Amino acid sequence: MKLIPSLLIGLLMITLMGAGQETKRVGDPYPLTICPVSQRPLGDKPFVLILEDMDDASMNGRELKFCCGGCRTRFMADAKTNLDKLDDAIIKDQLRVYPKANCIVMPDDEMTDPRGPEAMEDQNVVINNRLYRFCCKGCIRRFKKDPSRYDKALNELVKAQQAGNYPIDVCVISGRPLGENPTELVVANRLVRTCCGGCSKKVMADPTAVIARLDKARSGG
Repeated sequence: MKLIPSLLIGLLMITLMGAGQETKRVGDPYPLTICPVSQRPLGDKPFVLILEDMDDASMNGRELKFCCGGCRTRFMADAKTNLDKLDDAIIKDQLRVYPKANCIVMPDDEMTDPRGPEAMEDQNVVINNRLYRFCCKGCIRRFKKDPSRYDKALNELVKAQQAGNYPIDVCVISGRPLGENPTELVVANRLVRTCCGGCSKKVMADPTAVIARLDKARSGG
């Protein structure tokens, strides 16, 4: 008879342990300021979803944000179609800031100008909320075998091309002067400078307001 209470306790412990586990985000945080369904601003408290158990396993861990739970439900009702639409919006947004460079996998292979009329002729692929440009599908497959290597290479290109005209001389989080050695990170293919690592973590937790501020400053707004 004592086995039954012991079994119940064991099941309860397993349940409680599982309940404390959260799916971790993979790659960039959600980069847009609007809900992918309603197209309305996300607001201060968006509904956050980390994809899991997707038919395409490469989508697992991707972060999405919605203005409400209802939009999340409508999005997931046809996830493949809606993800394609979201990727199109991210491509359009990040082509505006993507570095002018050759293919990040095959550096000798020339690419079109990301802001030119032929930009869509190349392989523009969104992986975990970030745009990458490739010369061919073979390079996409090579990228997925060692993404951290090429991610680092793209970060260096972004920093090299955006450092010279960085539009803000204070930390985007604290408002303090950046000084001579600011902390640098790249999110949504944008260089972001902060006064410290703590502020960088806040940027990566929710970069949407920072992205909007940087874009406005770059446009002279």
